[in-house]
Amino acid sequence: MIINSISLFNYRGYKKADINFGKNVNFFIGNNGSGKTNLLEAIYFLALAKSYKSLDIATIKNEEEFARITAKVKSEKDLVPKIVISKLGKKIVVNNSEIDKLSDYIGRVKVLAFLPEDMDLVKGPPKNRRYFIDTIIGQIDRNYLIELSVYRNILKQRNELLKVLSENRNKDFTLLDIYTEQLAASAKIIVDYRKNFIHKVNLELAQMYHYLAANEKSCEFKYIPNVDDNILEVIKEKYQKDLAFKTTNNGPHRDDYDFFLENNQAKDYASQGEQRVTILAIILSIVNLLIKEKNVKPILLLDDVFSELDYLRQNQLVKYLNSTEIQSIITTTSIKDINNTFLKNSKTFTVKNHVIKEDKFYGQ
Repeated sequence: MIINSISLFNYRGYKKADINFGKNVNFFIGNNGSGKTNLLEAIYFLALAKSYKSLDIATIKNEEEFARITAKVKSEKDLVPKIVISKLGKKIVVNNSEIDKLSDYIGRVKVLAFLPEDMDLVKGPPKNRRYFIDTIIGQIDRNYLIELSVYRNILKQRNELLKVLSENRNKDFTLLDIYTEQLAASAKIIVDYRKNFIHKVNLELAQMYHYLAANEKSCEFKYIPNVDDNILEVIKEKYQKDLAFKTTNNGPHRDDYDFFLENNQAKDYASQGEQRVTILAIILSIVNLLIKEKNVKPILLLDDVFSELDYLRQNQLVKYLNSTEIQSIITTTSIKDINNTFLKNSKTFTVKNHVIKEDKFYGQ
């Protein structure tokens, strides 16, 4: 999968921008605040129909009525996706046909992203880790996205019922039993999806971490389900607690994940650099998984990825990207530490004051 070109109109600080990408590694070089991250955010928005850092409306350039992102994407079928963002909402069009349901769109443009916000995955709250994994699995398997929507709808209905029941003296649990059975059935599917996915990621992770870190430390990404076995029984046992708190206390919406180096929690044991390499290794392990199992090469977005990576790790990363021949879009303040050997077939762009200029193509 390759984005051949993208056009931005009234997006963040960009009045108008047209970029033709190279099919391999693309470097966007500029100072902080120059507009590099806004470009990556636009590509992320193109793939997932939402920003990773703000409300949709905040992406519209100041004093403008709407923003537009249009691209030409080469996949199994050539795609021309367009997203228009306005105060009334957003409209998604693919090859001149409007898309009504978000679940019918997600996954058409597959991206994996390493963002500065992802550093919060290690030490941040569980909801960040759940969102990170859900976004990835949802792009890979549309059925997971649908099941997640089913689960959330049942959860919402169950929580609303708990609030009503908590106020009533004579409690009839008939409807609550029905919602609980539906919730447990959906929860089992989601837990199995997550468990299977993390297992496969870990099969790739050790080798990828060793490659990027240039050491032999063990690395593991653990899935910690809130409820694993006997989900229905566990939730039913918690009726009184759920009524007291007026919410559902158990289920996949309370799952967590954790990162381990040398069998120690990374949040306590690993340095900032090691945490960065761990997250990168997980993302690249997922790339390998997609290539092997789905024969899909996602577009890789790497924002400020070289920060806190030394010369060796920067070059190991670019060397890997070249070996997979996946399209990568990297923002950085400099590529002076990248060996020219690893720059073959890459493109560089200069970004200044939200103006992007193609700088150089490194041919064979």
